[in-house]
Amino acid sequence: MKKPSLNDLGAFREVAHQRSFSKAADHLGVSRSALSHVIKGLEAYLGSQLLRRTTRSVSLTPAGEHLFSGLSPILSDLDKLLFETGHDKEHLFGEIRINGSESAIAYLLEKIVPTFREHYPSIKLDLVCDGELSDITQDGFDAGIRLGESLLKDMIAIPLGPKIRFIAVASPQYLNQYPAPITPIELNKHHCIRQRLPSGKRYHWEFFKDEQSVSVDVPGYISLDNNNLIINAATQGMGVAFVPENYAKEQIASGNLIKVLEDWCPEEPGFHIYFPRYRHMSKSLRAFIDVIKEHN
Repeated sequence: MKKPSLNDLGAFREVAHQRSFSKAADHLGVSRSALSHVIKGLEAYLGSQLLRRTTRSVSLTPAGEHLFSGLSPILSDLDKLLFETGHDKEHLFGEIRINGSESAIAYLLEKIVPTFREHYPSIKLDLVCDGELSDITQDGFDAGIRLGESLLKDMIAIPLGPKIRFIAVASPQYLNQYPAPITPIELNKHHCIRQRLPSGKRYHWEFFKDEQSVSVDVPGYISLDNNNLIINAATQGMGVAFVPENYAKEQIASGNLIKVLEDWCPEEPGFHIYFPRYRHMSKSLRAFIDVIKEHN
């Protein structure tokens, strides 16, 4: 009986990770019937059923769980070894699709993309701004970017840039009319410039101090979905805003905005680029991750 090839084992890993023959087949670029044939051949060679199949789902048997847990790190190490052995910047091609928020993509463009383009001119980047925290596996992305606090399980995450601090700010004109809040709860007595998430829900402002956390659904007559517009509204005296500090630093330096509730606004984990733990990593994505690691 023919011994399973690396491609056969990689195919099993993808099915086990996706829990779906159709999704695994799409990712591997093969037909579902061909993938099913590979898995049946692997099961015949091992003499054990690896997957339980129904019309609606695919699950691992105990033998499948054992093979999957042992196989994944071996194949990942092998992928890394092959990449490092054949790493030739001049001849790396392909496309990388990355999903992230507007500010995350902006950080990539400023800090990472120029160096990456210089080192790997033949690799294309498809960067998609999306604030809805899409499922990168289901939506066909190679990687995604999220804040550290919202990372998913079963993902490998690598820090991308420094920590991030969200701050509350207001204009001098506004604070001349309304005394600055001392605690987050006092925001309920203020006009606040609320942020609307891509899902349509309002963002609840979150504050931390001395291991105490407070989440406030602030009141206000204006809701916006763009940090730059929120800053503009705040400088015009329309209310208190809550934004990443880097968006407000110029207006703070010029005196157009003043920080409030500073002691309730600590630094938080910044952006991380993440990708599926058990999916085969392309040479292009590995090169991109290497540039990020060097930047860090």
